[in-house]
Amino acid sequence: MNTQLEHRILLRAQYQNSSPALFLDRDGVLIEDKHHVSDPDQVVLCQGAKTLVEKANHNGLPVVVITNQSGIARGYFMWQEYEQVTDRLLDILGSRAPLAGIYANGHGPNASSMSWRKPSPAMLLAAAADLNLDLGRSLLIGDRLSDLQAGKRAGLPFLAHVLTGHGTKERKNVEHWNSKIQQSSRKNPGFELILLKSLLNVPIHRIVRTG
Repeated sequence: MNTQLEHRILLRAQYQNSSPALFLDRDGVLIEDKHHVSDPDQVVLCQGAKTLVEKANHNGLPVVVITNQSGIARGYFMWQEYEQVTDRLLDILGSRAPLAGIYANGHGPNASSMSWRKPSPAMLLAAAADLNLDLGRSLLIGDRLSDLQAGKRAGLPFLAHVLTGHGTKERKNVEHWNSKIQQSSRKNPGFELILLKSLLNVPIHRIVRTG
């Protein structure tokens, strides 16, 4: 496993008491997907993103970003450019919408299933260990099927799919995946899939009630 392709930024200390969390994919969910963005001037928040992060923090939910950045493996940019984009993202979110951590990997599509690349749950598991997060009470929001598969494999009870980013072209695959799981595990599929148009109507209250 190439740990040089795995990158974490912890933005707060570990929680004393185990906490549910809100996990967000980056490109296409938190920021607009600009196809391997490496220029901080291209960073634009998706509609509703800042409000959602503010709301989560107001309700005591840490927000953690988990992102595949295959542009590293493909040679499109380096970690230095990635960090510049991250700095711009944090500036735009501001102090009222802080993130608890950001986990990224630069693996390509042929990465080992044991790597951090989604659909592996490894980034979520690392965040849970670093920050003392309760994955069994957490929510993940993604625009790709691989995001949701990572969340399911990590044992999250709430998974949400948005139509931003790659969401529109992935929605049918997501629905088919969910249908197969529901049919094969009717008594306890292990999670609830929430289909959303955007981040404007995320049911944060659902996970707040589980806390």
